[in-house]
Amino acid sequence: MSQIKALYRLQKIDLELDAQRRRMREINAVLEGNGGLGDVRAEVAALQDALHKQEARSADLNLEIKSIASQTAQLNDRMYGGHVSNPKELQDMEGKIAELKRRRADRENALLESMIAIDELQAALAAASERLGQLESTRAAEVDTLTAEKDSLKHTIKKLKTKHEAAVQGVSEANLQLYDTLRATKRGHAVAVLEGESCLSCGVRATANIVKQVRQGDELVPCPSCGRLLIAL
Repeated sequence: MSQIKALYRLQKIDLELDAQRRRMREINAVLEGNGGLGDVRAEVAALQDALHKQEARSADLNLEIKSIASQTAQLNDRMYGGHVSNPKELQDMEGKIAELKRRRADRENALLESMIAIDELQAALAAASERLGQLESTRAAEVDTLTAEKDSLKHTIKKLKTKHEAAVQGVSEANLQLYDTLRATKRGHAVAVLEGESCLSCGVRATANIVKQVRQGDELVPCPSCGRLLIAL
């Protein structure tokens, strides 16, 4: 086999290896990520925290309202039970009862707002939890699929590496160094096909002499435009 044909065969193997390795990197990147679960989990946690705080506030307000009601009842019992006859003391008690009523009204309004907030948070939490469950299910299926593909890619890459090692044996050390240099600077394509009189990689037409040399296949002939090694199939 001529050197250019051996290099072209090697390039086909290497390009396939490049593609498989690229796909492996893509899969690893997806598997290392969380598929958007982190944001939704953070949202659920934040809603749970807000709900717990709001429920605690509601409980505190309920206790305070009960305490105010108890204090009001005690004052009413003293006022209307005949225990107090001093006008000044009665006036002070009336003022305290009025203040307790105002406090109770304020706390009841706050409790109503808290209960509305609890309802809204519960609805938001239920929606976020459902969304999280769907994402976790989708993510689990995605991980299973990608893990299976990754295992298959490992097998394919191993076979391609074996083919690469075999193909390298048919290339001289100097030509292999040239090939590697061109691959590094030509986006993996060190060898270009000459179709008719034109290089398929850059589209530039070669001279009649270059076309003749390429078709003979006895030596490595670079494209005068892009520098890739030309091969006539």
